[in-house]
Amino acid sequence: MIPDKEPNELKASLAHLQQAAIRFGATDSAVISSGDIRTDDNLAALCNGGYTCPNFGLAASCPPHVEGPEQFRKWQEKSRYSITVKIELPTSVMFSDERKEVMRLLHQVVSGVEKKAIESGFTQSKAFAGGSCKPLFCEENNTCCVVADKLSCRHMDEARPSMSGFGIDVIQLMNTSGWPVVQTKQNKGGSPEDSSWVAGLILVF
Repeated sequence: MIPDKEPNELKASLAHLQQAAIRFGATDSAVISSGDIRTDDNLAALCNGGYTCPNFGLAASCPPHVEGPEQFRKWQEKSRYSITVKIELPTSVMFSDERKEVMRLLHQVVSGVEKKAIESGFTQSKAFAGGSCKPLFCEENNTCCVVADKLSCRHMDEARPSMSGFGIDVIQLMNTSGWPVVQTKQNKGGSPEDSSWVAGLILVF
C-alpha cells in the first residue's frame, strides 16, 4: 500500500521519481493513476498466439514464467499511482542493431526508478519494461539461469519483466500519460523524421 504520507509529501515523492527517470535516461516521465492502466488477457496470450514470440519461455521475465494479467490486477489494486517512462528514438533505430542498446537502457531506467521508490518507502513497487531480457542481457548465455537452473538472475539489478506478458495495453498507457503515439521531428539535417518510442512502467506501492 501507499505509505502514510501527507498529500504534499506524496506529491513531492512522486515528482522525485519522475526526475530520477529523466536522470537515468528517459526522454519523459509521467505520474498516472494506477487504476487507469488497462490490461487484457488476449494481449498476454499473443506471446504464444498465432505468431509465437521467439523469446517465449526463454527467460523468467516472460510467459509462461510470469504471473500474467490476473496477478498484475492484484498489484494494481494496492497501488494508487504509477510512474510511466518513455525513451524516444528515430523510427529507423527501432529496426536497427541500435534498438537493443535502447531496450537495455529502458530496463535500467525502470529498475532504477523502482529502487528509488523502494528507498522512498514504497517498498512493494514493481517495474516493467518492454522486450525479453534474454537477448538484451544474456544473449551470450545458452539459457536463462533462473529458468534452467533455478539460480538467481545474473542481472537482477537491471532486467525487469516485459509488460506484454502481463497484458498491459501499452498504447493506452501512452495515451493516459499524455504522449502521442507517433511524432514527426526534424533530424540533424533538417528533414522530417518519424519518432518512435519504447515505454516502461513502475507500479508504486
